[in-house]
Amino acid sequence: MIYFAYGSNLDPVQWAERCPGSPLIGVARLDGYRLHFPRHSPVRRCAVASIEAVDGGMAESAVVWGALYRMSGKDFAALDAREGHFPDRAHESRYLRRTVRVLRPDRTTVEALTYVAIPSPDPGHPSRSYVKHLIDGAVHHGFPAAYVAGLKAIPTKHPTSG
Repeated sequence: MIYFAYGSNLDPVQWAERCPGSPLIGVARLDGYRLHFPRHSPVRRCAVASIEAVDGGMAESAVVWGALYRMSGKDFAALDAREGHFPDRAHESRYLRRTVRVLRPDRTTVEALTYVAIPSPDPGHPSRSYVKHLIDGAVHHGFPAAYVAGLKAIPTKHPTSG
């Protein structure tokens, strides 16, 4: 199975801790989507990332960059638990798995599984430390400078600390 990571799982240190047996196979972009933060995480104490499709005139310029990992069923089950995807207990889920078609730098497309957050009331903003996971991952994976700049411009919960 192939997993498309766009949030904190971009951070290579975090990824190595969570799924050390699932290798990076490259980067890709998800066109017609944008990054947003619709869910509050009690563990991180801030809003956390998800993706959403963009309709209308903005869809052409909307893109989410991510990393592609080849995952075993065992690692995916562990990641499901970590991310809060519980197929047998949907009412407890925080994220749902979705299949997306992403574009690799060589212009080939790949189907990959990813997670989409179930929104929570009043999620607030992500923390600086959470956004740093995204920025560190984006830099590590060589995402375009404009995309990294967009991540750096995300409003955070504590603009001058945390």
